[in-house]
Amino acid sequence: MNNDRSRYRLTEDLWLDARRAVWFAREAVLVVADLHLGCSWAHRHGGNLVPLSPIQEERERLRALADSYHPEKIVLLGDIVHRAIPVPALKEELCALIGELKGLVLVAGNHDRRLRPLLDGCGLSTPLLDEYAVGDFLLTHGDSASAETALRRREAARTRGARILIGHEHPAINISDGVATSAKCPCFLVGEDVLVLPAFSGWAAGSNGTRRFMSPYARGVEFPLAVAILGDKLLPVRRAGYASEKSAIEAV
Repeated sequence: MNNDRSRYRLTEDLWLDARRAVWFAREAVLVVADLHLGCSWAHRHGGNLVPLSPIQEERERLRALADSYHPEKIVLLGDIVHRAIPVPALKEELCALIGELKGLVLVAGNHDRRLRPLLDGCGLSTPLLDEYAVGDFLLTHGDSASAETALRRREAARTRGARILIGHEHPAINISDGVATSAKCPCFLVGEDVLVLPAFSGWAAGSNGTRRFMSPYARGVEFPLAVAILGDKLLPVRRAGYASEKSAIEAV
């Protein structure tokens, strides 16, 4: 971990970034999960008059990350859009994002099942993958594997000293001063063979990691370490009594 606490070194090659990203230094691969592009437009399309946010925000944040790291590949780890709807603003944003960021790898999530026509409408042949490998690490959104497949892959990753990276869960953790002030912060969840990324989208509500996970890759996994995102800083937190909804936390 460097002195400014904006990054946390998980392994020799693998860094966590407070901008909700993972960086594979050796392979020059940047990973983010759950962009949920067009979330406000999707809600409005469904009849919910939520406020509109600048739709280009995620693209600008991704571009800033790319400018920092100069990656050879940028992996979007599923739920690239919130809903693939025929809204011109969403299509334009998707086309611009994929057109201006080089080396994009698109991994499909459960929100991306109708994304292909939008990509085709942009004239983009970028494939939608189920998973992507970086060295011994497997990157997948986390929604589609069976329990048996997930367990087998976790065991294989552990044997190689690697991890499976997933999104899907939007993990968050409550940080408290022990008196009256508390805040829910997006976080990375770190297990022996699984790493759960926070949602890149500012719209995505964080979910407490002590509940039952949606992904078969995360079910039954102990996550003794959470790396909380507090603004532009990271706070590694040891999680005691993981199984309890009132699990205690302490800073590393």
